[in-house]
Amino acid sequence: MMTFEALRRHLETLVGAKNIWADDTHRAIYAVRGRQPRLVVQPETQEQAVAILALSGSERFAVVPWGQGTQMHLGHAPSRYDLALSLAQLTRVVDYDIANFTLIAEAGMPLADVYRLTTPWQQCLPLGYAGTMASLGGLLVTNTSGIKRLRYGGVRDLLLGVRVALPDGSQARFGGRVVKNVAGYDMNKLFLGSLGAFGVVLETTYRLVALPEDDRVLAVLFPTLAQASAAAAALRQSALLPAALLLLHADAAAAWAQDFPLTVEPAQVALLLNYDGTHAAVTRQIRDSRMLCTQYGSLVDTTLAQTTLPDLWALREQWCQALPVEPQSILHLRLGVLPTHMETLLTSLAQPLAWGQEPIPWVADAAYGQIWAQVPVPTVLTETDVQAVQSWLHTLRIQAQSHQGYVVVESAPAMLQAQLDVWGPSSGALLLALYKQRFDPHGVLNPGRYMAGL
Repeated sequence: MMTFEALRRHLETLVGAKNIWADDTHRAIYAVRGRQPRLVVQPETQEQAVAILALSGSERFAVVPWGQGTQMHLGHAPSRYDLALSLAQLTRVVDYDIANFTLIAEAGMPLADVYRLTTPWQQCLPLGYAGTMASLGGLLVTNTSGIKRLRYGGVRDLLLGVRVALPDGSQARFGGRVVKNVAGYDMNKLFLGSLGAFGVVLETTYRLVALPEDDRVLAVLFPTLAQASAAAAALRQSALLPAALLLLHADAAAAWAQDFPLTVEPAQVALLLNYDGTHAAVTRQIRDSRMLCTQYGSLVDTTLAQTTLPDLWALREQWCQALPVEPQSILHLRLGVLPTHMETLLTSLAQPLAWGQEPIPWVADAAYGQIWAQVPVPTVLTETDVQAVQSWLHTLRIQAQSHQGYVVVESAPAMLQAQLDVWGPSSGALLLALYKQRFDPHGVLNPGRYMAGL
């Protein structure tokens, strides 16, 4: 087996010394869950990335791929971490077919750059907003849906094709440029949410959508969660077509106060309805939504202009990305449940915690039943505190599973993170292990980060 110094010299012949770093500053930047790589390497081309992965695979060096690094907090710490493979320079546009609304671009390209490219042609890729810095490959392997998922779908709906590099030095391409391009199993889906455990995404093909003429948010205040949930359910069942349907806890609204126009008192809940399309259609749907919400006891409402939405969507994105806070005293959870049972799960989050009296603020997607909650935990955790958190999380998971749901730990203080089951029970572990054995038999890609043994 090649020594690490020999590996470094070989990598220098592939990408040049200027694209390799072993200093403490770069190693700290590319740390995952406190674990640092021995080396950071940044290829300038797809061919270089393939060669790096092939060399690492043959010599059994563990590789953690990086895009723009916006969601590297997900999953466990890697069990081994030799190379951070930065794809930050793989940002080229391979093909932009304006007439057919398709874009082929390298995996490191930030979504914000896609907006800059496509907006002049009145097109966009609705997996975030114009300021989203997540890379196209990162959005894919974390299966991150955009703000407007209700109208346009998520990554799985907009992804047409993908090219990946495998640790044996081969490349694979799945899908194509059109929607109906698959006969049999859609292999694109294998890499969705995989955290890079099966291959390194080099290139993506996405379907674009037309930019709307008008884009507004109606913010409605309700006295209780029950009334807001009932209004959201009625909106889902109506003929109205919102692009997003969000519920906002009072403390989350307070954290957004600079860009949120309503004052939300404790026990009250805000409902955000996003409509886009033609000006006439948006105006009519906002009017009809107001009328519907009054039937469920809405207190007050206001319309947010299109120019204010980027700041609001930035706040929503930051909340859902579990960005680090100081001090590290927040347990970030993502919960999923059938929308019809979401109120039950949100009510559970309102119950007093065994280790403190602070409320749990949350933001919820009322269309798909996803909840992002920030659970306060003591800055200094005792063993009793850790056991209390473990017990509470276990109970919460049982409740979510009773409604076909789940609870994922997206971020936590380091001491607590190491003692929590990040993903919870999984019925697909055996199948994932088979995929791992097929695509990465020596376990060099993100070892242990997806789950133990993967």
